[in-house]
Amino acid sequence: MVNFIENDENFILVSLLITVCMQLSFFAIAYKLQIDKVTDFAGTANFLVLAIITLWLGEDYSYPKILGSLMVILWSLRLGIYLSYRIIVWGEDNRFDEMRSKFWSFLGFWVYQILWVFLTSLPLIYFNSLEAPTGLTIIATVGTIMFIIGFTMEAWADYTKFNHKLYGDKWCTAGLWKYSRHPNYFGNIVLWFGIFIFCFTYGAPLWTIIGPLWTTFLLVFVSGLPFLEASADKKYGNDPEYLKYKDNTSILIPWFNSSK
Repeated sequence: MVNFIENDENFILVSLLITVCMQLSFFAIAYKLQIDKVTDFAGTANFLVLAIITLWLGEDYSYPKILGSLMVILWSLRLGIYLSYRIIVWGEDNRFDEMRSKFWSFLGFWVYQILWVFLTSLPLIYFNSLEAPTGLTIIATVGTIMFIIGFTMEAWADYTKFNHKLYGDKWCTAGLWKYSRHPNYFGNIVLWFGIFIFCFTYGAPLWTIIGPLWTTFLLVFVSGLPFLEASADKKYGNDPEYLKYKDNTSILIPWFNSSK
């Protein structure tokens, strides 16, 4: 095991191994018990584990390394706590209604989760394997600010939507949801590009941009917008007010609502 780690200079293989083991273990629990309560926790906790372990393996606790890792840790803790509480309140996640009892279909989702965690974490994984950086550059500051903006938007949008679903009626138009139909996803994309820019500044290679690009792809084309847009259309597609909101509100990037 020691030789394996020593030969894995950029912590890529060990991070992949940790991710595969974590996700398949939680898949076994979720499939055996037919529950959804561990799914989101498994994903977000995996990000936290990779951030901490790669920071530890790098044996470098300089300010940029701590800050870069802390961004991922804060995001994973916030989102993990929120999603875990949400599934406890809701009981089930209807995304899995058609696949929960089907072994290969359900396993396919967990393979997607493996790719999501591993590929999205690549900028930080590689960054934590590099030699100690010095100081906080202007571009690194830009990346940090992007993270703060995206983190704030995602957290605010999640809080607003959760409260609306508990006490509101129909679709949410409060807060950022007035300017975007999916502001939490936009915030998530911004914060991960911020993390990439931060890590790239200190030597993470350009190809690790696959991390935020993969997250964007999943949210925009796979499990994010397509699923939620179809679900909303099914529920409210015959409601003129919903159709007006949909026509006049940006699908992702917050922008002024064009309705009068």
